Amino acid sequence: MKKSVWKQILQIFITVATSIISALGVTSCVAHI
Repeated sequence: MKKSVWKQILQIFITVATSIISALGVTSCVAHI
């Protein structure tokens, strides 16, 4: 059970991290223009 919980937390963390990275990439692209 603990492993599945950690897997879920890791998945959420990866999703949040990718969304933040993509958002930063968009803002940096806009800043360059």
